[in-house]
Amino acid sequence: MKSTRGQKVAWGFLILLSVAALLAPWLPIADFRLMNADARLQPPQWTAAPVLGTDAEGRDLLARVLWGARISLAVGFFGTLVAMLIGIPYGALAGFLGGRWDRIQMRFADALESIPMVVFVLFLLSILQEYRADLAVIGFGRLQLFFLAVGVLFWLPTARVARAEALRLRKQPFVQAAIAGGMKRSAILWRHILPNMLPALRVMLLLTVPRVILMEAFLSFLGLGVEPPAVSWGGLANDGLAAMNPLVDSIWLMLVPSIALGLTLLALQKVANSADD
Repeated sequence: MKSTRGQKVAWGFLILLSVAALLAPWLPIADFRLMNADARLQPPQWTAAPVLGTDAEGRDLLARVLWGARISLAVGFFGTLVAMLIGIPYGALAGFLGGRWDRIQMRFADALESIPMVVFVLFLLSILQEYRADLAVIGFGRLQLFFLAVGVLFWLPTARVARAEALRLRKQPFVQAAIAGGMKRSAILWRHILPNMLPALRVMLLLTVPRVILMEAFLSFLGLGVEPPAVSWGGLANDGLAAMNPLVDSIWLMLVPSIALGLTLLALQKVANSADD
């Protein structure tokens, strides 16, 4: 199906944002950590720097939004990757084996889904923090631990989609022929089940990325996400809310990262809908 203008705009926006975030350290913008007491709470100036204004510490908001995009997009990508690496094998195995194994695996998934998401993330982070020193040896810091925790949170919907596809494919003639021919289950799973699940999993991938980004923004807005000096859109919105008061009109501090987040989620949703057509 031919791409619509909206889908092309969505792809263009995502590519432009990703490139800008990736090249943020080399772009001619101010250091996102640089404080300037003389430039506190400057409003956006569309014809001169600071284009998007400054925050309560005098830091350039454009630089902070671009660096926040690095974190938010990275969490979306790596968190989704973790969710896929856990959920696809788990769901495919449950659906292909069926019977008792399917019931046991799905009841375990149901038990995990009954836990509130925020509580689950805090629990995972507390466990990972216990082994933080050991994980730091192999390059895992607080940020990587957060990627892992958010990714683990979203493997359950992926597992359910993979299970449904495996149940459908198990009844197909080519799979039944492979079973009748005495092919090993592991070979059937690898050669016939997983490759034919790719179209559905591609859509699931595109739907999971915005959900992971939104969850990261929500947790960071609550102060449970990435730690300073790292920034994300949710953390920037939280900083903007903290700086707002009846005496100072600084709504742009909350509005700018919120618009960046909203446009990104809208573009990702548009791309996911095009993949589902």
